[in-house]
Amino acid sequence: MSFGWAGKILRVDLSNRESSTEPVEPYTRFFVGGRGISVKMLFDEVDPQLSPFDPENKLFFGPGVLTGTPATGSDRLKVTALAAGGFLRNAGLGGSVPNAIKCAGYDLIVVQGKSDKPVYLYINNDSVEFKDASHIWGKDTYETQQIIKDELGQSVEVMCIGPAGENAVIFGSIHTGWTSAAGRCGFGGIMGSKNLKAIAVRGTREVKIAQLEEFLKVAEEQKKFFENKDAKMVLQTGPDRWIAWGFQEFGTGPRGNWEACDWAPMYITRMDEFASTYGQGEEACGKCPISHYTIYEVPGIGRGGAKCTGLHSVTATLWNNDWKLGFHAYNLINRYGLDVMSAASVIAFLMELYDKGIITAKDTDGIPMRKGDENAIISAIHKIGKQEGFGKLFKDGVSDGARKIGRGAEDYAMAVKGMELQPFEYRAIKQSALAAATNTKDVIDAVNLVWYDWQAAPDRAAKDAIEKKAVELYGTTEAAFPESYQGAVISTATDEGKTAAVDMVGVCKWLIPWFLTESLEIPAKLLSLATGVEMSETDLLFAAQRVVTLERSFNVIKGMRRKDDTLPKRLFEEPVPSGPVKGERLDKVKFDKMIDDYYALRGYDKDGVPKEETFRKYGLSSEWKVFEKKVPRV
Repeated sequence: MSFGWAGKILRVDLSNRESSTEPVEPYTRFFVGGRGISVKMLFDEVDPQLSPFDPENKLFFGPGVLTGTPATGSDRLKVTALAAGGFLRNAGLGGSVPNAIKCAGYDLIVVQGKSDKPVYLYINNDSVEFKDASHIWGKDTYETQQIIKDELGQSVEVMCIGPAGENAVIFGSIHTGWTSAAGRCGFGGIMGSKNLKAIAVRGTREVKIAQLEEFLKVAEEQKKFFENKDAKMVLQTGPDRWIAWGFQEFGTGPRGNWEACDWAPMYITRMDEFASTYGQGEEACGKCPISHYTIYEVPGIGRGGAKCTGLHSVTATLWNNDWKLGFHAYNLINRYGLDVMSAASVIAFLMELYDKGIITAKDTDGIPMRKGDENAIISAIHKIGKQEGFGKLFKDGVSDGARKIGRGAEDYAMAVKGMELQPFEYRAIKQSALAAATNTKDVIDAVNLVWYDWQAAPDRAAKDAIEKKAVELYGTTEAAFPESYQGAVISTATDEGKTAAVDMVGVCKWLIPWFLTESLEIPAKLLSLATGVEMSETDLLFAAQRVVTLERSFNVIKGMRRKDDTLPKRLFEEPVPSGPVKGERLDKVKFDKMIDDYYALRGYDKDGVPKEETFRKYGLSSEWKVFEKKVPRV
């Protein structure tokens, strides 16, 4: 009997309409679960020379070990694949689908091949059916979920793509419920390229717990701890609004296409008015006691959810102070199944080109791309989602679209490694700059909240406490200062490891390690109690560094080197023109030194290639033999 783990990996071959299972046990000791096992299997099985849309590319859907258990915030899975830019990437998905997969008996779903016609998968415990999806091909993400639930029963959980994914847009996303999406990295486009519209899951089994009585006791203590934390108020009273407020207050979020950092005086007031008028309350993933998503319903537009930087992306990024218009745009983006940050980045890019005279309305199907203009925003979303007109330019992202336009447009494409940047002011926040330059996931996978605390600190005593916390977490007071290059290195590497760890366990990173506790002691304890395999916080973090190393190694085989670990040149050449961080920019010499130090800490050489000693340090000797054959020595 397997404890904690469901015990099986489900393989699905769309080309041959076949499925099979195999034991998960060979992977659990070193790679734990979720993102860890997905990365190991991708390293072993996927040819780095494939393109994201090659039928033989594989999609990995990995719930964590604690997913499906009573542990708080464990309603998560990680989607992993060779994705945007041709690199190994992963993105998180919440809602109730992760629990359903685990309770159906699977620790991982691996999908490969391409169906000859649109299908969706129906996984009902041991049964796997390939069901015709021609009647829902072309439907949006909300319609698709409802149609499938009407067919299979309302208790089934669904994750699906919209028209953008069907059209293989590289920033197409995977959606579940009103609120949760694996938005970044383009996994919806990969599903679409396989003619896979959705995966519906019904799981009725229980996850077996090795030491059930003690597990439930610790899980209940964890739940009470979270419910009593002050930071819960941030997560449960509109995180979308809180982030917008923080971006404006501290200058940590840009306006437009990184063109400004000053905000309209009424921006936050209008945001609060919109929320109080149209907010319908908060919603949680699965059984999580902390409701992290805000639900809105606007007459004439419809119902939808928001969190994080979503509404910021369709307001400030697009020079738009009308939150009702912003929600209209956000709702459309979700319905098409697009990543909101990438879609907004493309539109902001076009607005800047139009403003500078690089393009005219003739280049955008007669639509003037004026900053903040409703017709420009809504029309562009339709064009991209449907892949019509000028929207076709951006099927493979803003960088590819810029190359097609030419005329110097490449200088304004704000992307790294083929994926659009998240809306952070990297010139002011050096850790975000380092994380964005070196990462292939979310920059937010390495968010350091110590410097958010620092910016909000009311007095010297509070700042002293934050500096002390920075020393405890990272070993240096420098980590508390957003502008510090020195502090960015250790904090980035540390936070990347913590995020990888919770992705393996299946715990929400909004709860751990970001807002409610930085410690992984409780997740490690729950993991041990669930599985019967003793694992300390130190053990878990060590395993996480193993996974991060393997991710980098695969991407190095793919061709990633130091030249790729950089940011758009305007962030080095153009200081922030306005706002609280006016004058900040990235210093190239200091940035390069920061990269050097990060590589040294990670165990990479000067070109960002993991060393043999690093492989051996993390118990990856067999993986080193594969890596050594595929990467010529310099």
